[in-house]
Amino acid sequence: MILIIKNIPSITQESDLGDFVAPALKFCLLFPFRLGNILKTDIFCLKNIKTNVLSFHGRIFIDDEKAGKLAIKRLHGKRFKNKIVEVREYFIRSHKNDRRLTQKPVSMDLLEKRKGERRCNIKHEGKTAAYTNVFDTENIYQISRRLRDDFYDY
Repeated sequence: MILIIKNIPSITQESDLGDFVAPALKFCLLFPFRLGNILKTDIFCLKNIKTNVLSFHGRIFIDDEKAGKLAIKRLHGKRFKNKIVEVREYFIRSHKNDRRLTQKPVSMDLLEKRKGERRCNIKHEGKTAAYTNVFDTENIYQISRRLRDDFYDY
């Protein structure tokens, strides 16, 4: 099982992360044996493009499913180096299950509404491209540019 620990401090080392999770894998105080072992730890950083803020997260690879669920229950909402962390199961997503691949094309009427007042003097003919996507801003811009070039001669 893979655990993700969100909102960890930037100065965290992988050994610190392992030391934080190891006590949560113990069965109880009377029995000193562990349910699972930590196989690997790693830390990664995500950058929010809009706010330019870095957030650090850690991944813990545990060999036992039951031990992972117990660690989630014990560590979620706890303090780690003066920060409250969120602990969850880490899911590896498949590109085959991506909803954006199976979306229907968006009509030009909706695209015109989304643009709002920016280009109120340009009207498109109503041609829709087969590859237009709601989240694909590059294609929307290129389609409008291509259609604009068809309307105006240089």
